[in-house]
Amino acid sequence: MHLVSSPIRIAIAGGNYGGLGALKSLYLNLLATNPDYDGSKQAPPNPNVKITLIDRRDGFVHYLGMTRGLSQPDYAHKLWVPYTDMPWLQHPSITIKKDIISCITPTHVELVNSSEHVEFDYLVVAMGQSRNAPIGVSASTRSEYLQAMEKYFGVISDAQSIAIVGGGAVGTELAADLKTDYPDKEIILIHSRELPIPGPFMDEFRHEAVRVLHKLGVTTMFGQRVIDESAVQEDFSLEHVKHANILPELIDSVKRNATLVTSTGAKVHADLVFNCLGTKNKSPLIHLPSSSSDAPVFSSTGIRINDHMQIDDPKYPHIFAVGDISNQAAVAKYAGAAIKSGNVAGSNIAKLIHANGERVELGNMGKRRGGGVYSTMKLVLGEHNTVIQSEDGVIPPEMAASMSSPDIKLSKVLENMAVGKFPTLGR
Repeated sequence: MHLVSSPIRIAIAGGNYGGLGALKSLYLNLLATNPDYDGSKQAPPNPNVKITLIDRRDGFVHYLGMTRGLSQPDYAHKLWVPYTDMPWLQHPSITIKKDIISCITPTHVELVNSSEHVEFDYLVVAMGQSRNAPIGVSASTRSEYLQAMEKYFGVISDAQSIAIVGGGAVGTELAADLKTDYPDKEIILIHSRELPIPGPFMDEFRHEAVRVLHKLGVTTMFGQRVIDESAVQEDFSLEHVKHANILPELIDSVKRNATLVTSTGAKVHADLVFNCLGTKNKSPLIHLPSSSSDAPVFSSTGIRINDHMQIDDPKYPHIFAVGDISNQAAVAKYAGAAIKSGNVAGSNIAKLIHANGERVELGNMGKRRGGGVYSTMKLVLGEHNTVIQSEDGVIPPEMAASMSSPDIKLSKVLENMAVGKFPTLGR
C-alpha cells in the first residue's frame, strides 16, 4: 500500500492544459466538498490537503492559438492568462511555485533555482513537449511574453518573404495564418515529404490542406529537405539559455536574411525563417527507474500510462502523467484531450485519498469510437478555412467551416479553466 503523509501532499508538474485540468479536478473533489459550495466564492480551507503547482511561467498559455498570435497582435495579447486571474488558485491549500523543474524522482521534484525539493505523496506530470520559440514561448512572465511578441510582430511586418521549414500541423497553420493576414507577403512552406501533416492521416486530408494553402497563395516546396543555410540568428528568448538542454523553448527558431539550400539543389532567399520541425520530449528530466528493463517508464512516444493515467509500472501507482507527455494512444495530443486526461488524473487521486487504502474503481478517458488506423485532426488554416479528418473520413469544406471556432477555442478553454470565477462540477 502507498503510504501518505498528513497533510496529504500533491504536486503538479506543469501548469497548462493538463496540469490545470488536474488541479481543477482536485479542487472540486478535495476542497470544494461542502454541500453548500455553489461556485460563488472560494472553497473553505482544508488543512488535510497541500497542493503544489510547479511551472516556470506565471500563467496559462493557449498554445493552440500561437500561430494566429504571430499574425494578429490583438489576439496574441489574449493568449497568456496570469494565474492571478483565476481566483480559485488563490485557495490556502494551493501553492504555486514559479521555477524550472530539473528532475522528477519517485518521491520529490527538484528545481533549478531552489535547493528545496517539493516532496509529494501523489504527483501529476503535465509538462507537455517542447518546441523552440516562438511557438514554444520562451517567456516566463506575461510582461516578457508581450515584449517578445512585439519584437516578432516587428520582424514579421518588415519581412517581404517568409519561409517556414516543417510542414506538420504547426508549420502548415503558421503558413496559412501569415498568408491570410499578410496576403502581399511571399510565404513559402518547405517540407521533406511529398505531402504535409505526417502521422495517421488520410492522403485525402493532406491533399485538402494543400488545396487550401494554394488557394491562399502559399508557395509549397514538398519532398525537399533543407540541407544548408546561411542566416542571421535571432534571439528573443528572455531567460538564460544555460537551461536550454531541458527547455528547448528557450532557443529561438527565428532567423533573418536567410538563404536556404534544399536537397533538390533549390535555393530559397527569405527575409525571415521559422523552424517548425517538431517537438522534443522531457525524458532527461524523468528519473523514475522501471521495474523491468524491457519496459522503461519513458518510451519513445512518452511516459507509459495505463487507462487511469497512472504510470504503467507497479512501482508508481502514486504518479500520473497527462497530456502530451504521456504515450497512451487514446490521449490524442490535443489541448482538449490534455484537459480531460488531467481531469481524470485529479479525480482518481481524490478517489485514492478518499478510499484510504481500500480498493477503489478508478476512472478513465473512455474508449474512442471506431479504433481505426486514422486519427482525428482539425487544421485551422487562417480565419476562414478549416480542414477536418474525423474517424469517418474528411469532412466536406462547407461543413468543416461551420465546425470551426473563430477564436481557436480560446474562450472555451478559459471557461473550462474558470478564469475570473470559481469552478463548479460540470463547468
